[in-house]
Parts: sequence; C-alpha cells; structure tokens
Amino acid sequence: MFHIKNILNRMMSSTPLASLGFAALFYGASPALAATAPSLGTAQTFAVLGGSTVTNTGSSVLTGDLGVSPGLAITGFPPGIVTGTTHAGDAVALQAQSDLVTAYNVLAGQACNTNLTGQDLGGMTLTPGVYCFSSSAQLTGTLNLNAQGSASAVFVFKIGSTLTTASNSVVQVINGGSNCNPVFWQVGSSATLGTGTTFAGSILALTSITLNTSANVSGRVLARNGAVTLDTNTVTVCGTLCPLITVNPPTLPTGQPGVPYSVTISAIGGTAPHTFAVTAGSLPSGVPSFSLDPNTGILSGTPNTSSIGTWIFTITATDANGCTGFRVYTITINPLGCPPLTILPATLLNARVGSPYSQPITASGSTPDSYVYTVLGSLPPGLALTPVTAIKTVNLSGTPTTAGNYSFTIAATGANGCQVSQAYTILVNLAPAVAGTSIPTLSGWGLMTLMVLVGLASIYRLRRI
Repeated sequence: MFHIKNILNRMMSSTPLASLGFAALFYGASPALAATAPSLGTAQTFAVLGGSTVTNTGSSVLTGDLGVSPGLAITGFPPGIVTGTTHAGDAVALQAQSDLVTAYNVLAGQACNTNLTGQDLGGMTLTPGVYCFSSSAQLTGTLNLNAQGSASAVFVFKIGSTLTTASNSVVQVINGGSNCNPVFWQVGSSATLGTGTTFAGSILALTSITLNTSANVSGRVLARNGAVTLDTNTVTVCGTLCPLITVNPPTLPTGQPGVPYSVTISAIGGTAPHTFAVTAGSLPSGVPSFSLDPNTGILSGTPNTSSIGTWIFTITATDANGCTGFRVYTITINPLGCPPLTILPATLLNARVGSPYSQPITASGSTPDSYVYTVLGSLPPGLALTPVTAIKTVNLSGTPTTAGNYSFTIAATGANGCQVSQAYTILVNLAPAVAGTSIPTLSGWGLMTLMVLVGLASIYRLRRI
C-alpha cells in the first residue's frame, strides 16, 4: 500500500516541470466545469411522476402527463385536473421511471462548482453552475438564479439528503432567463415545498416529494421510489401542450318513448369555438332519430318503443387549434313510469396482469331492490361479473391476463324492466419488470483522477526497481 502524498512529493521533486504540472493538477483549483442539462427521455412530458403512489387533495392542475410506476395508485383526479395523459403503472410510466433514473445519475455525477453545505439559499443570487449540499438544503425567502442573458443557462443543485422550503419561498430565474430555463434539483432523499412556495425547476428525488397547499412548480415533480403528495398545486411543464378540454355534462338523463329528448353538450377549455362529433358508438334510434348538431352541441330526438335499452357512444369536442377532449356517454331509454335508478361506483380501479382484482358494483332505486346485471362490450381477459342471478350487488373479479385499456358498460335491470347503466374503463398494466443490477460509473473528473493515480503507481514501481 503506498501513500499518495509521498508519491506526489517524490514526483514533484524529480523535475521542475513535473513539480509544476502535478501542483497545478492536485494542489491548485479544479477547472470550472459547466452544468449540463441531462436528457429526461420519456420523463420529459411528465408534470408529476411517482414511484409508489400519487395522492392529490383539492383542485391541483397538472399541465403535462401524470404517472406512477411501479406503483398503481393515483388518487384525487378529479377534483385534480391533468391536461396530458395519465399512466398508472403502465409501460409508459415504467419507461419514464427508467429514464428518470438515468437523468438522476447524470446529475449526481456532475462535479461541483460551489459547495453550499450549511447555508440557506434564501437571499442568494447565483449564476449558472453546479451547487452542492453534502446533507440537507433549506430555502427561506427568495433565491434568484441569474441567467446572465441566456435562455439556455443551466443550474444544477445536488443535495445529499432533503430539500425543504419555508412557506412563501421563491425560486426564480432572472436577467434574461425565465422559469423555463433548465434548472434541476437532484435530491438524495425527499423534497418538501412549503405552503405558497413558487418554485422553478425540475425536482428529481430518490424517495418522495410533498407539495404543501398552494405550492406551485414551473418544471417537473419526479420521485423515483416514493410517493408524490399534492394539495391544491399547479405543476407546469414548459413547452407547448394542448390545454385540458372537458366535455359536459358528466352524465346524460334517461329518456322515455314518445317524450322529446334534448340536451346541450358543451366544452370548457381550449380556444373557442368548439365543434362536436360522435366519434364512437351509436345514438339512440327514434322518430325523429337522435342527432348531434356539430356547432351548437344540441343532442336531440324522440325515442320510441324500439329505442328502449342502453345506448353507448363517445362525443369528442375539438377547439379552434385542433386540440380535443372527449367523454363516453350512455343514454338509457326506459319504459314509461320507471323510477330514477343509480349504479355505483362511478369509476373502477386499475388492474395489473397476474394480480387478483375485485370490485363490487351496486345498483339502487328499483322495487324490489334486485337486478340482473349484464356487460355490454368486453371485460379484460381474466375478469368476470358474478353472480349472474338477480341480486343487489355483483362483483367484478378475477386475475387479469392481458395488458390493455378496456372500455365496457355494465347495465342493471330491475324486475319491473327499468334499467340503469354505467360506462367504465379499466387500464390493465403490465406486471412490474425485475430491476436489473446497475454498474456504478465514474464522473469525467473521477475517471481522470483514477487514470493519473494508476500512472503514478506505475512510475513509482519503476523507480523502485
């Protein structure tokens, strides 16, 4: 075993040139290394990505995609709003998590320009670079990130353990930049943003991320292994995204033969005017037959006795910029004299291939209060609705065998012939992949240092011979 310092002293004493070279390399200041923005891969489009769960309370708005993997649970949407696509444990979320790990490791491997351990970020003005905390980082007040006139200036914060902001703290990009500048927070455990925090940058946390009430992020909230917890927040991914377009009303009333039917379909979000179209399924028959006005959204017609039953269709709204939103509807045409009926739940939990699944479904309102349940469409392979005899509550259960997105309708018919139905969608996710073993890598500076040390060892060995 040799001592690095002794070797250096011998080498430095050999020639003046060697002395200058090694002194500059090991005893002088390290060269300034520019911060580098990592590729986020498929995680780029995610406003929020959790590892175990994503939980929301209140009217959070996510401008971008929402996902979780390898967990399945996403709760609180609605009332939370997602303008992009939701991926609950599917292949897209799994790949996004893989890309997140790669980006996290790239950030962790970058050499520090400045060590801020023990200092509060509040009140600081920082220029582009890599800033490090060996343990926790705290922000109380305002942190200004001076872009020095560059919209592509990169800021990287490497935090050994936790990141915490006090209430009403601010991280903002100034001087020619914007909150869409590449700002990255690599957090070694968990991040917590205090109430009312305004935060610029993408948080890549090893464990969990919590956004307290009204904390807002211009960037991304990406947790590798733990939960993301939201409470009336906005998270906005920079870039051009279609806004959320919501088709209303949420449900349509039942109809009866001979009674004229009319309801107005509307859309909220996007750029007016909106146009409307039936993009799947069929409208009820009648005299006159049901039709949808593409400009006003008026859905009208008069059912007749041949219309009795459940009709399933999709209405899509398109705004002036071509952005779309849709809703799957059912209209049940009941015989005259039927009472109002309900069926619950309104939505079903997602499932996973190879994992047992069970969900009770209950109808109410008929006398007697028992029903025969039927499925319109196809259930996910491996699931079945039981029992098939008249009963108040049935169970949708089994073990899914095939991944995919499955849409179907469950109808409940009472003894008096009155019927109620509910359209459902179940996402069956792939079974979680077995994580491989990662190979540790060195940063560029670490690799160069190792090569020099190996060379020194060889020289020292030759001098001993």
